[in-house]
Amino acid sequence: MIKNFVVFIFILVSLSCLLPSFINAKPTLETKVHKLNEETRKNQGVVELDSNLYDEFVSAPRNYSIAILLTALEPQINCVPCKEFDPEFRLVANSWLWSGNDPSRLYFGILDFKNGREIYARLNLNNAPTLFYFPPTIGPFAQKVFEQDRYDFNRRGFTAESLASFLAHHLGTEIPINRPLNYFSIFLSIFFLLAGLAMLKLMYPTIQSIILKKNIWTALSLVIILMMISGHMWNHIRGAPYISIHSGKVNYVAHGYSNQLGIESQIVALIYGVSALSVVSLIISVPKIEDKTKQRFGVYIWMGILVIMSSILFALFRLKNPGYPFRLFI
Repeated sequence: MIKNFVVFIFILVSLSCLLPSFINAKPTLETKVHKLNEETRKNQGVVELDSNLYDEFVSAPRNYSIAILLTALEPQINCVPCKEFDPEFRLVANSWLWSGNDPSRLYFGILDFKNGREIYARLNLNNAPTLFYFPPTIGPFAQKVFEQDRYDFNRRGFTAESLASFLAHHLGTEIPINRPLNYFSIFLSIFFLLAGLAMLKLMYPTIQSIILKKNIWTALSLVIILMMISGHMWNHIRGAPYISIHSGKVNYVAHGYSNQLGIESQIVALIYGVSALSVVSLIISVPKIEDKTKQRFGVYIWMGILVIMSSILFALFRLKNPGYPFRLFI
């Protein structure tokens, strides 16, 4: 009797020692993959996590990759970037699920702050959203570096396409993004297109009269020509500053023929425009004046303006290059 009692106590003590190891035993890889597959199918490609599931799925061994979004969607927190990125993350997950690739190669998990405060504290995270990519540690796609990679929102942005590009870099395979059709946007586009066509039909006589006016095309052509010959395109290509400040003084003209300021091209365009107006007036307007005295006076005025503009232009050339040999009055 005493012997049986001793054996019973020995078995009981042995079981009490082994029980914690059974309770705390880590789930097998097959168990983790089975859970991930079930949750993925249930939630359209996304696995909803808590602190325990986070530790379970990121722990080694892993023959799969997993991208985990740590977010904070509670209304009290009011995380605008979290709300902005959440549908984009779910879109990538759903696109991967239906992409034709092996879905068990990559999983997508979401850990909300309310369900994972311990994880946030352990990782010293003070902001959201944060996204980690965990590569596989075993299997044909295992990488030499098993540490997670953090997605840079500041550099890559919050779009599904950017996240898909980030993941494709790690996986070596593309993730096509299948955005659902925005029927409201399509309806608005068709509505505004039809409204524009209706307006065009109603206003066609007015538009036609404007298009066929020779003076409008002449003025438009002159403006474009003056902009081009004054250096506007050079400013656009080189990104020239509008003015320059040197030693506390504002400069409106850049020295050297290879440099130019924005205001300088406008000054040159004004000089060319007034000079062209003088020539056109001398050719067209002045000869139509019937009074000979007024006609002569018009010649003197427009010739004087043309000479003044030419003198200013020569002076401008000398400002850019002091060795310029020509001058006219100034």
